[in-house]
Amino acid sequence: MKTFLKAQASMFILAKQGKRVTHPALGVLLSFFILLTSIVLAELLPLKPVLLSLEQLLSHQPVIFSAFAKVLSLWLSFIPVYLLLWGWLVGFERRAFWTVGFWRQGSFTGYLYGLGSGLLMIGSMVGFAAILDVVHFVPVNGPMEGLPALGGILLVYLGWAVQASAEETLYRGFLLQNLSVRTKSWIGVLLSSLCFACAHSLNNGFSPLVLCNLFLFGLFLALYRIADGSLWGVCAWHTVWNWALANIFGAEVGGGTPEGGRLFPISLAGPDWLTGGAFGLEGSLVATAVFLAGIIVAALMLYRKHHDCAITTQQVTGN
Repeated sequence: MKTFLKAQASMFILAKQGKRVTHPALGVLLSFFILLTSIVLAELLPLKPVLLSLEQLLSHQPVIFSAFAKVLSLWLSFIPVYLLLWGWLVGFERRAFWTVGFWRQGSFTGYLYGLGSGLLMIGSMVGFAAILDVVHFVPVNGPMEGLPALGGILLVYLGWAVQASAEETLYRGFLLQNLSVRTKSWIGVLLSSLCFACAHSLNNGFSPLVLCNLFLFGLFLALYRIADGSLWGVCAWHTVWNWALANIFGAEVGGGTPEGGRLFPISLAGPDWLTGGAFGLEGSLVATAVFLAGIIVAALMLYRKHHDCAITTQQVTGN
């Protein structure tokens, strides 16, 4: 695997496009600083008066209000991540923001592939849990569930897109890129995944199994990002994963209560190691199995890309 990761190192070259590359230790500290600062800034903003005004304006449409509130909350919490990271890249490293992985070539197809694979994996996790009698689909009840809630469900995707893409930009973009350039690619993969997992340690229901799953989550997306090349695919994957889990199935995401409506509401029953407890299904052994399967697939993608590159090189050199 070290060899395969080294073979894909060309995607990290853009980190050297600037005047300087952030030191690995500073990069790790910076990732935590950016995330915590964004959350603190969101807490300091006077959000309650805005939400009260929205609630009055949309009193006849509770699902739309709930979706607006969720979108606003996610935007205020994670837009600062982009701004702070942009400031660091431009001000300190002296390189463009897009160099973390947002190039135009293949962006549309990469995003669509990420959406499709994300839906497939979240569907597999819920389906697997249903087979184990952990997940039960419950009857639709009220305007916040089923087709009446579809408008809010679609709207809240915009919030998850900002949140998930911010995390991907920070961890699978900046941190993975810089750690890989200053150390080795496999160290970048492991350390960026560990930082991502630890960043969620204050979430409701955090446990050793949750930590393990979040590390596997990050490991899968790091390998996926390297195999795919850009950030578009992993941004789409992470977005649709959170959105589907919260608003298609109405389950907890990272220990947070779903808002904005749910299309096919589910309930969880069983021991915490199967349901994920307060953290949600992502903290279960069911999720562990899904993430491990994803890692295997991403590793195979990486191997195939390495193999194809090797054949192309041989043909060009005539060896």
